[in-house]
Amino acid sequence: MCMKRMLKVVFKSFIMFALFFTPSLVVGQKILYTYAQNAEPKFMLSGGNITGLCHDIIQKLNEELRSQAIRIEYKSKELKSISEIFDALSKNEIQIFVGAAYSKERESYTTYLQPPLYGLREMFLINSSDVMRFAEKQYAKIGVIGSTVTSESLPTIAPKQEVIPFKNINDAIKALERKEIDTVFYSSLTLGYMLKNSKGKFETLKGPSEKYYHYIVLSKSVGKDVVAKIETALEKLHKNGVLKALIKKYGLDGYVVPGNVIEILTIDWKPYKWYDTIKKDWVGVDVDVVRAVLSKMGYEVAFFTFPWSRCVELMKIKAYDGIMSLRITQERQAFLSYPDEPLSTGKDVLFKLRSSEVNFARLEDISSNVLCGYTEGYAYGDWFWNAKFKKIAVPDDVTGFKLLQSGRIQLFVCNLFVGKQLAKDLGIEVQPSPVFGEKMIYYLAFSKNYQGSYLSEVFSRRLKEFKLTDEYLRILKRYGITYDDFWR
Repeated sequence: MCMKRMLKVVFKSFIMFALFFTPSLVVGQKILYTYAQNAEPKFMLSGGNITGLCHDIIQKLNEELRSQAIRIEYKSKELKSISEIFDALSKNEIQIFVGAAYSKERESYTTYLQPPLYGLREMFLINSSDVMRFAEKQYAKIGVIGSTVTSESLPTIAPKQEVIPFKNINDAIKALERKEIDTVFYSSLTLGYMLKNSKGKFETLKGPSEKYYHYIVLSKSVGKDVVAKIETALEKLHKNGVLKALIKKYGLDGYVVPGNVIEILTIDWKPYKWYDTIKKDWVGVDVDVVRAVLSKMGYEVAFFTFPWSRCVELMKIKAYDGIMSLRITQERQAFLSYPDEPLSTGKDVLFKLRSSEVNFARLEDISSNVLCGYTEGYAYGDWFWNAKFKKIAVPDDVTGFKLLQSGRIQLFVCNLFVGKQLAKDLGIEVQPSPVFGEKMIYYLAFSKNYQGSYLSEVFSRRLKEFKLTDEYLRILKRYGITYDDFWR
């Protein structure tokens, strides 16, 4: 074979090799360019190469998208600020970014994908040496990262406070170490990572804070078919526990949760929901329905409990994703997003001991001297508040029934199903009154933010469909409830 012909063969072989093994050159492959953000541990540089949580997510997405001929590649290895990244998205300089918080302004020129990547909260990081005297500060200098969603939602922690923006988290941390500022306010993803690796140098201020999410964001130039394929790939990563494993890899347990985990506040309220100490899990008709519907949506549910009034207060600051089961009130609509489809129903009635001589055949027959208990924070009908008898608030229904049992109150207002179950559990002989008010309609309400609005809309549609299934009827039957009990 002549030298010229041999060179041609070698050159053709090289081209074939490049086509098959160089990602950017695969025939028909869709390349989506991205930048890495200057925000540990989302993106970091190690030996000149990009690494970090969101970098690892990109690699896992590429594995899923390979069969769809889609690949995400970095435009450069330079770490960018979030404002530079969104400017690049708006100009179609890049087509995708992995790990951005939602803002309405950003959504006007980009596309946010569902489900979220992960959920996180806001944190204040302080020097460990300042922990004891921080609460006494009258004036605080707070470092934030400029142009971030977090910087726009700064809570008040001192009578007077000055906000000092930084270009990136590293500059803010250096200023904190030099005590040029008193604290840094940023996401629990970044500050939690730094806290765990600080060897005791830093502490965090305790207290509840708003929960929000990071998403995959695409340029408006990306077609709907590509958007759908990336969403499917992300759903698969969640389903297979990939995001959960990556969060654990970076030691972020407790600071970040996978985006397919919905955190819901609730209380013991048999038969709707209660914590089973034997199963060590939440059960009940509402619990089982919510789990079933959200599971079909690709989500897992984590339940948390506090006193009811505390649950409501936590939802006001958007600390959790949802709360159940509660009525719609004008006050609650200001901070909760309600689905159109209700979760369950009930009837509020008055309970008395069976041996009691109190006459409650008619509401107007009840003496004004009679003392009636009610649970603080619950939404009762006007019939109850307008009744002439005396009223006293108690922390929960169990306390109310115990006071009824001891004779310290003569009446207690409660959901009919719940009251009968409580009386049975406590061994009390009680009698319910006639129904004086309208049927109570209960909902799973979501936080009034971007994710909550999305969940509310989709959950409503899926719940309505679920009520038509045999699975729904089996859940009702499990708790001794019929369809007619709720809906007719």
